Amino acid sequence: MMMVVPSPSDTILVVDDTPSSLGMLTSALEEAGYTVLVAPDGLKAIDIASRITPHAVLMDAVMPELDGFETSKRLKAIRGLADVPVLFMTGLSDTENIVRGLEAGGVDYITKPVNPIELLARLKVHIANARSNKSAHLALDVSGRFLLSVDLAGLVCWSTPQARSLLADAGALRSTDQPGGGERLSDEVTDWLRESFAMPRSAPGGTIEDLSVESGGAHLRFSYVGTINSGEYLLRVASGQSDAGHQRLRADFNLTEREAEVLTWLTNGKSNKEIAEILDMSPRTVNKHLDRVFGKLGVENRTAAAIVSLKKLLDAE
Repeated sequence: MMMVVPSPSDTILVVDDTPSSLGMLTSALEEAGYTVLVAPDGLKAIDIASRITPHAVLMDAVMPELDGFETSKRLKAIRGLADVPVLFMTGLSDTENIVRGLEAGGVDYITKPVNPIELLARLKVHIANARSNKSAHLALDVSGRFLLSVDLAGLVCWSTPQARSLLADAGALRSTDQPGGGERLSDEVTDWLRESFAMPRSAPGGTIEDLSVESGGAHLRFSYVGTINSGEYLLRVASGQSDAGHQRLRADFNLTEREAEVLTWLTNGKSNKEIAEILDMSPRTVNKHLDRVFGKLGVENRTAAAIVSLKKLLDAE
């Protein structure tokens, strides 16, 4: 059977405090076509990975001072390393340590002594999966969607440029004290995350209510999109006006939540395309909402709808 040779750009970071293990792993990886970076401890691994992004990390779980679990957590907190697969290598095969490895960001667990053939097969799979995830992220980046993924501590694992810009402008991001930097959401959003996901919801399939917050004079709305893995959640963030005007339009014209959002942005002079991007829906869906809004307001076009809603908001002041 023909062996698939890795791409010349595939770089593996091997973290192990045992020279004999480092030597064996380096030889096996280089013979398979990989470029190998070597770190004898966790701190050195963090230093190397913060300067050269590897395609995968082989991590010894048991090391003095900074063990592999803590090293993995710190690596995952560095921007650009969230998608890099970490494979733990250890003789600790009990369930507790396997769970620790997965919770620390690991994607696989290889028992020592390492079988080079098995290791290479697993590496190939995990690097391919990581490339697929990165491609998906890039596709979302260029689509203009306001999406981000976070963990239950509020740490931002990944975000589209649009979402990060929106959060940064609103002052909704906090710097972390993690090595290599990293950002987290405000305490209010983090508390919402923990309350929504830390405990099982009261009913299977129960919905998670959106969160609206005021930050830096801006109104942000967070919506749950889906679960990426056991500890990472995909959210959508949108910008809008204060809830007061939005809710006034909704109540006075008997609008749905989405119809009120569309009308609010129309009143602020946004085009259908801009409204679609802001609310993360298609322009066709915006048109459908506007058709219903026009009917409820008793008007025939955008201009008339904007005038009616603006008058209602001014009368309320």
